[in-house]
Amino acid sequence: MPDPLSGTDETAHGLRVRLAEELTRDGSLRSPQWREAVLAVPRHVFLPAFFTAEDGPDGITRYTVVHRDTDASRWLQLAYENTTWVTQLDHGATPPNGNPSTGTPTSSSTLPGVVVRMLEDLDVPDGANVLEVGTGTGYSTALLCARLGDRYVTSVEHDAALSAADGERLASLGHHPRLIVGDGAKGSPENGPYDRIIATYSPDHVPAPWLAQARPGAIILASLVGSLDAYGYLKLRVGEGGDGGVAQGRFIDSEVSFMLSRETRRPPIGPLMRAAVRARTDAPGLDTTVDGDTLADPSFLWSAQIALPGTTRLRLTADDVTGQWFLHPDGSWAVLESRPDGTRRAFQGGPRALWSELEAAATAWVSNGRPGLERYGLTVTPETNTVWLDTPDNPIGILGP
Repeated sequence: MPDPLSGTDETAHGLRVRLAEELTRDGSLRSPQWREAVLAVPRHVFLPAFFTAEDGPDGITRYTVVHRDTDASRWLQLAYENTTWVTQLDHGATPPNGNPSTGTPTSSSTLPGVVVRMLEDLDVPDGANVLEVGTGTGYSTALLCARLGDRYVTSVEHDAALSAADGERLASLGHHPRLIVGDGAKGSPENGPYDRIIATYSPDHVPAPWLAQARPGAIILASLVGSLDAYGYLKLRVGEGGDGGVAQGRFIDSEVSFMLSRETRRPPIGPLMRAAVRARTDAPGLDTTVDGDTLADPSFLWSAQIALPGTTRLRLTADDVTGQWFLHPDGSWAVLESRPDGTRRAFQGGPRALWSELEAAATAWVSNGRPGLERYGLTVTPETNTVWLDTPDNPIGILGP
């Protein structure tokens, strides 16, 4: 029987060259050092199997495994696409098989363009001690090793099985960085202090241990996410001298996003939604100036989730009426219903006037000039994460539990 992986190395090198050229054209890859790393690290080693996704007839996403042993040619080509591939469902409880499966993605290999962009944004000098929070498949860890050398790389992964597999894959390429199993929010103090900290999962705030383990002048890169699933990609610099216990910086955009922290617990949507739909029947309608486009704007959602922490959202269309629902664990709910003729009405119920709060958040956002992410910044101290608009002396809210 012919070896399905015969010629893989030669073909993969050509695919890496093509990927590097693509990332150079789109601006993700900007330096010769990281280009050399991209050409050196075989992404396919870190993706022995992954899932493609498509919507089923009921609207629920189905995941189909692509494995190197069953379709080597397609597997290799896809491994070098500038695409995020889901690599785990339901924390491993839904194993890969030949049939389409439903499940919740819990680990992935982020598209190389985002990985490389973040590494470029990290501004890593030679000899920098780097903490990576979220090893994932190990691909970005390998890029760091190729660029800096193993002894300068520490990577923390919550999932022990993933970390063990990462160690084997990295060792097969001759890399032996420090791999830690544990809560990424706690970092790895024994290997610090760090010149650079990069998070490859999305927490809801910058944990205090990262600040404590960073050297003065260090850079922290992370993509933060709130309860409304609005992301903010952030670059912080830790203060020098007496400001070593403070990090400050601006949000860049919302284009970088990762899996949520394993410690993030969202309320079950089903019970909240069913109760809200029942209550909607008897709720009086409200006139409103807020439209559906505002409610879908990522910049507005970023500001709204600061003003209404814990609130989740979903979109539901039935009988030509599109409802944008907002639900809070305390039982409060709000919905904006839009019809094809352009008319809209708002409804709310529960212990809080959630629509009124959303409307106030929208009014404040509009009065501030509909600010994009680039106008927001964050100041991190050991005690709190404070979001500000335009300047640090204009705080607008707090992130975190």
